[in-house]
Amino acid sequence: MDGSLSVEELTRLLREAEQRAKEERQRAEREKQRAEREKQRAEREKQRAEASEEQTRLTTLDEYIAACHASVFSRFAIETDPKLTSRGSITNPRDKWCPKNLRPWPDFLDQQKLTFGTLYDSFPTESRVFENRNFLAGLGNRISQRPIADEKTLEYFLHNSVEDPVRAIIQQLKQVEEVSRAFQIGDGVVFENHPHALSDVAEEVVERETPSTPPRTPDHRRDLNQLRPDQICVYRSDNTLSSRRTMVYVSEYKPPHKLTAPHLRLGLRAMDIHKEVVNRRTIPTSVDPDARFQYHAEKLTASAITQTYHYMIESGLEYGLLTTGEAIVFLKVDWDEPETLYYHLAEPGPEVSAHPNNVHICTAVGQYLAFTLMALGSSGERRGKKQEERLKAMENLETWAEDFESTLRSIPENERSASSDYSPGPEPTTYKDVDRSPALPRKRTRRTAVCQIGEGSLTKDDRQEPSDDESASRPPDTPTPTGRNIRQGTRRSQRLALRPRGGGEQGRQYCTQKCLLGMVKGGFLDPKCPNVALHRKSCAPARTRHPVNHEEWLRLLWKQLEQSLDDGIRPLGEGGARGVLFQVTLLAHGYTFVSKGTVRAFIKDLLHEAAVYERLKPIQGVHVPVFLGAIDLRSMNKTYYYDHRVYVVHMTFLSWGGCSIDRAQRIGDMDRSLEDEAIRSLRAMHREGVVHKDVRLANMLFNPETSGVMVIDFERALLLNPPRRPLAQLVPNKRAWKSETMDAKKVTGDSSKRSRPRQSFSEDIWLAKTAFSEWNADPWTVVYIAQ
Repeated sequence: MDGSLSVEELTRLLREAEQRAKEERQRAEREKQRAEREKQRAEREKQRAEASEEQTRLTTLDEYIAACHASVFSRFAIETDPKLTSRGSITNPRDKWCPKNLRPWPDFLDQQKLTFGTLYDSFPTESRVFENRNFLAGLGNRISQRPIADEKTLEYFLHNSVEDPVRAIIQQLKQVEEVSRAFQIGDGVVFENHPHALSDVAEEVVERETPSTPPRTPDHRRDLNQLRPDQICVYRSDNTLSSRRTMVYVSEYKPPHKLTAPHLRLGLRAMDIHKEVVNRRTIPTSVDPDARFQYHAEKLTASAITQTYHYMIESGLEYGLLTTGEAIVFLKVDWDEPETLYYHLAEPGPEVSAHPNNVHICTAVGQYLAFTLMALGSSGERRGKKQEERLKAMENLETWAEDFESTLRSIPENERSASSDYSPGPEPTTYKDVDRSPALPRKRTRRTAVCQIGEGSLTKDDRQEPSDDESASRPPDTPTPTGRNIRQGTRRSQRLALRPRGGGEQGRQYCTQKCLLGMVKGGFLDPKCPNVALHRKSCAPARTRHPVNHEEWLRLLWKQLEQSLDDGIRPLGEGGARGVLFQVTLLAHGYTFVSKGTVRAFIKDLLHEAAVYERLKPIQGVHVPVFLGAIDLRSMNKTYYYDHRVYVVHMTFLSWGGCSIDRAQRIGDMDRSLEDEAIRSLRAMHREGVVHKDVRLANMLFNPETSGVMVIDFERALLLNPPRRPLAQLVPNKRAWKSETMDAKKVTGDSSKRSRPRQSFSEDIWLAKTAFSEWNADPWTVVYIAQ
């Protein structure tokens, strides 16, 4: 049939159509695969971008705590080569205050959970204000290169992985009003590993001291030549001045190769330490290695925690801790029963693994943070026990002449590890049956607030926003440079600001120079003294003379200090290389003045200073403070426990010298140049035969009562002998002073090199002018001079 296609042609066309369809399907499939690949590439790019952002962006509180554990703390490693680990210093056993009872801390975990709950309820936990993961990963890499071999490397590890993160967290917490109301954070916390200048392990104190015969009671004098990195004091900064701080707990380091986790797991149990460890009568033999390891674990652990307990008692602390890095022993003293020490053993690594849903509260950073907030206490809660409470507790405590290092050395090397088949020891502490979820406090009335943290605003619905007016009204706290005579006409408000108020909110006003000088000389009362009504209280109101003479005054003061080192005495948080300052009030008659306390090593410096004040009697109360005498606390068998290992035993008493030169310039106008007044006082001092030798602004004070400058701190001063008098009286200002060869020479150094009085006088004046010149200079000028 015409026009019809053959079968072959139809078959060909069908095959071609099928081929075209197949190619189209293949093309569509390829396009689909390409689109899928593009989608996957975009997804990977997005994931990489998110991962990169996650690593570099700031973290939230929970993210930061978790990252500190995963990236830093988990890099903990112990040096395995015995040749590279510390063996411990050779020390003589020392008596330490020893707890009678050791008990588990029953509600530690409950308090920890409540602390975290309170924190979560008051801090905006979604705010990103903490360091990023990249930084923490790099820190972890650095830490991993230094395995724990001794106390120093353990300190390095703990500072970077735990302590500094806790400090950084609290630095953010303090900016949130609600958190500050819940905890006494103050201006943050400081993990201090440098000894106080008067500490018995400070370098200069150690150089001055020499070991003595072992005493019957704890004696810090024997703990010498041990500038060890195994003690950390944790302080709360009470304001922006570093000197205003309060110790909240003490921390002891023990390397994990010396005090192992099995030692702690076995050594920590409820016990009577004196009966079961100190005075134990039977000691297991090597025939029973398990019992012998148990015995060593208990003795080693007890000696370690006794040292921490000793310093907790001396410092009047409720909290303390002992750590090996991998394990932490949190300690508590109930001061209603101070002979009992409560403990809680934490092992952050195993605990994190056992509680995956509550990682943050189980990490080392989380547990340190909760413990630190517990130690800081809630708002208004008093922390730290007074001196008499400590002394009373010590009266009921026994001592233990045992040292951790000597205890460790007494254990043979082959008995320091538990045998492999010893079942109780190796099990880590995890508290796996305890719910570690934070316990939220009871709900309060909610309110909306904003708090400034870092550069951004953080909202939290139960805080109150500080007003802009309040923050803007605070002027910058910077001194105004002065190098010229200061204008006349001081305002009354400025004068009031310079009045001697005692250095604190609860301080009394200090007695005037005229008042205390009159008391020393047996003269009249000063009607302008702010305490004159108290002086007259015990006598006739119209009485014009002081109610007691100087000798009776000192006797009453000695009796008051014997009765209490708390009543009428208050540390000012200030001091120098040779002493710390107190405000003291003789309660019987209301005399209020300053005390300079020092430790045994520097008593001779203050005795020398007393000799200088004796020479300066004619100018006391005008150019230098009034010297009121001194009392040695050892005469009443007492010690003032001022700070960690700072044992004040000698107190010198002086009138209040005034405020710092810097503060005087910032607050009020003076009638004359401060520099001229300082030089005037130095020249008056020189006329009495005294060369200061340490003229600095820190040793000069502006006194609003005299409107002049008072010179202080004469520990390094040089006393000059007057020449033999001829028959004719010499003009006082022309006396040819000579260096005095007396005991002061031993304190201040060889005076033969200072035998030119005129040159020494000139040096004092030059130092004063230089100090004021640098103080008055423009900051850029000071930098230039320093270069």
